Amino acid sequence: MKKKTTEPVIAKGRPPIVAVLGHVDHGKSSLLDYIRKTHVTEKEHGGITQAIGAYQIPGITFIDTPGHEAFAKMRARGATVSDIAILVVAADDSVMPQTKESIRMIQEANVSMIVAINKIDMPAANVDKVKQDLARNGVQVEGFGGSIPSVAVSAKTGAGVKELLDTIMLVAEMKELKNEPDAPLEAVVIENRIDKGKGMVATVVVKKGTLKFGSSLFDGDKQVAKVRAMFDENRISMTEASPSKPVEVLGFTSLPQVGAVLTAVAVAKTVVETVKKEVDQAQSIADFLANMNGKKKLAVIIKADVYGSLEAILEALGDDVDIVTAGVGEISDADVLMAKSTGAFVIGFNVKLKTEIEKLAQIEGVICRTYTIIYELLDELHDVIEGAMEVITKERELGKGRVLAEFPFNGVRIAGIKVMSGRIAKGDQVKVMRGEEEIGKAKIKSVRHGKTEETRMDVGDDCGILFDRIVDFALGDDIIAFTNH
Repeated sequence: MKKKTTEPVIAKGRPPIVAVLGHVDHGKSSLLDYIRKTHVTEKEHGGITQAIGAYQIPGITFIDTPGHEAFAKMRARGATVSDIAILVVAADDSVMPQTKESIRMIQEANVSMIVAINKIDMPAANVDKVKQDLARNGVQVEGFGGSIPSVAVSAKTGAGVKELLDTIMLVAEMKELKNEPDAPLEAVVIENRIDKGKGMVATVVVKKGTLKFGSSLFDGDKQVAKVRAMFDENRISMTEASPSKPVEVLGFTSLPQVGAVLTAVAVAKTVVETVKKEVDQAQSIADFLANMNGKKKLAVIIKADVYGSLEAILEALGDDVDIVTAGVGEISDADVLMAKSTGAFVIGFNVKLKTEIEKLAQIEGVICRTYTIIYELLDELHDVIEGAMEVITKERELGKGRVLAEFPFNGVRIAGIKVMSGRIAKGDQVKVMRGEEEIGKAKIKSVRHGKTEETRMDVGDDCGILFDRIVDFALGDDIIAFTNH
């Protein structure tokens, strides 16, 4: 008896490129996870996919597009690159806002659609309701007045997955996709990033021709790379990539825009797109509350891990903010100084804020925020937009210590404290609280534990702190370290 497998029979011609779209948390990545037998969803911040990934199994290339509404442009790009789009709809949740948006994108991209009705293992699953709701939104599946294939699946149990893969191959065969390994190269950029060890990196999917090690790559008439290394989704080194193959490419001297079509020869470029917006002149702090068309304008500098994330954030913010600069990479001292001169708010998405940069921001009075989940970034930024100055100047507690002793030293007073929460560090701005009354504010000039000079003390630690000015503290007072950043 033949062993049952989830792998489809490989069709003739080029393997289909399949985009997976749908509402957040409807199981897109989990479905691919089952197919690939990997655990991508467990590694995602907040359990949602936040950057496009491309993966290949025998006979099919999948593009996993994020489901959150902020990534509308990324989902649209995935559908445009693809031959087939799978619309994933949860059987227990039915059609939701991003489901409708995904339907529109698939229709506008003019690609073949397959509906995967996921989570049929859930107690509240109602497949017929999903089909009815889809019909109300212009998607008529087979058996409900239309010809669009639909497959009921469970990413948890694997039910229906084999049928879904077979359906993909059937649709691909009907499309008669041409395999053209000898044609002039066309490779579509689906993600870009700057890697500390690898430099500029792009993930591309080859549409035509063959991408080879050592090849020159052009974005229009501009050479942007000479391929010095290629890796597949399993980090295996490759010397060439054939049609439909997704690969990570190293060797870029200039990052092309996500969605760009790379070629092996220079071609005239008719459309130039950019995700970077710039203002014509520097902003001042007063511009934080500038009222333009009835809206408060907030000046921001945005740094993200990859261009896809950056593009999505800019798209989501729209005209609600003034973008001073936007780019890929870690927050730098140049970003902080630019923010200081323009009165901007520095936002980082999936990037690190180094200790020395954070200290510089505190010294310069620059607000920096970093996030790993897109909707938290957008929610907080929109809160700032709605009540800009109130949120911007809101203090955030870093730690609290209780004064338990006092020690004289060279004519000054040293406060002996026990850290009750958070941390207390050298350089912190602090306020001395006696109950609800604020006694004064100062900066911590020195932190000592016994005879040892320390930079930071954590919960439970005892230490002596020296202020940079005279503060009339007393036993039992609270020393609260805070920041406005």
